[in-house]
Amino acid sequence: MILRDGISLRQLWPRTRKRLLVLVGFDCAVAALYVCLDWRWLSFDALPLGTLGSALAIFLAFRANAAYGRWWEARQLWGQLVNTSRALARQALTALDVEADDPEQLALRNAIVVHQVAFVHALRCHLRRQNPFPELAGVLGRADTDALRRYGNVPNALTLRVAEQLQQARALGMLDSLRWSALDGSLTTLANIQGACERIKNTPLPRQFSLLPRVLVDAYCWLVPLALVSGLGLFTPVASALISFTLIAIDTASEAIEEPFENTVNDTPMTALSRSIELTLREMLDQRMALPEVRAIDGYVY
Repeated sequence: MILRDGISLRQLWPRTRKRLLVLVGFDCAVAALYVCLDWRWLSFDALPLGTLGSALAIFLAFRANAAYGRWWEARQLWGQLVNTSRALARQALTALDVEADDPEQLALRNAIVVHQVAFVHALRCHLRRQNPFPELAGVLGRADTDALRRYGNVPNALTLRVAEQLQQARALGMLDSLRWSALDGSLTTLANIQGACERIKNTPLPRQFSLLPRVLVDAYCWLVPLALVSGLGLFTPVASALISFTLIAIDTASEAIEEPFENTVNDTPMTALSRSIELTLREMLDQRMALPEVRAIDGYVY
């Protein structure tokens, strides 16, 4: 996620330079041919282009709003995950009746919270299509991590494991039906969050919204110098380049944020959020570990 106030041209230029440089070359050629060789037939009335520009602006705005809606929903879901993780840990630490001299009950209660930490890391890796097991080994230990390798959906397996732990706590008399129902409700919320994230991840923006704006923007940018050259002459490339850059930048920005789980600077900062959740839950367990917070680097946080 970008935290800095401005956007560096070093970030935007690589995504726009190929299209823009070709268009600038075409703009210069049109201006030179019109002025130097008197090719008057290259020019046409700008009125139709204005009408097309209005329609294109509406189309680009619709696509940008759709892309931003996906990005913002992803951020809301991870905000909800932060809250639900804290709530589940609080419920496990206060709702379970643990005898102070019973190490089995104490270990079971703490294991529920630790498995929630593992769930957050596993969900992040699941959405980014990364291998979660090196991260989970540091949270759960190698034995519990190896037991998860047979599952294709590791976050779902972890919620199942927590549900089994709650069932065990109920069998030990640590939990009555009412409190078990409240804890199970938190697990259901986690499952809903995961499902919503998977929906965003596995359902791309309709390809029409990606292809058509790009085609229309390119067509419009190729027509711009032909409409301006009669009035601007050799200054046509300057005005045309500014118009083209504006439209291409909007198209590129929409494309950059429509997939919020790809581990780029434009995405939901899942690494920082998962680390924040782990630090909070470890603190609730009174297990303050030397885990550094994920800080912004050059205005970016992942």
